[in-house]
Amino acid sequence: MSQIEKDLDEDTYIGVGFPLNHNSKGFFSRTKTALHQTKSNIKNLLLTKKGERLGNPLFGSDLFAVLFELEGDVESRMEEAIRSSIKQWLPFVKVENVETKFSELNNSVVNVKVTFGINTDPTSLEQLNIDLENYQDDISGEMQSATY
Repeated sequence: MSQIEKDLDEDTYIGVGFPLNHNSKGFFSRTKTALHQTKSNIKNLLLTKKGERLGNPLFGSDLFAVLFELEGDVESRMEEAIRSSIKQWLPFVKVENVETKFSELNNSVVNVKVTFGINTDPTSLEQLNIDLENYQDDISGEMQSATY
């Protein structure tokens, strides 16, 4: 069965969606299409810091490291961190656009919007929005939060 056939089959689930939470259908939300699963995979990749994943310390992105570099063109370095991580770990994903925007009201909030498609269906595009707010280093013990 091809990937497109799986996407069209109502009874086939591709993977696990993020965030992980309990809903009326069980403990994990499930994804039905490759594009929706890819969106979850990109979230997981971008919100994982390099060195954070046991057994695979190279997995993740430098997004948070770049975020706290206050000098220079932070937006373009964030875009490069996003594109290079996706290229390395999800080579079947074609990133169409990356937008980063710092909040005008609060400098510690940044919105990241990634528009992407996948090789099996290049005409369909999906958007992922992540709001990074008050993210502190793990060592400091401060509360961390991200919404999507």
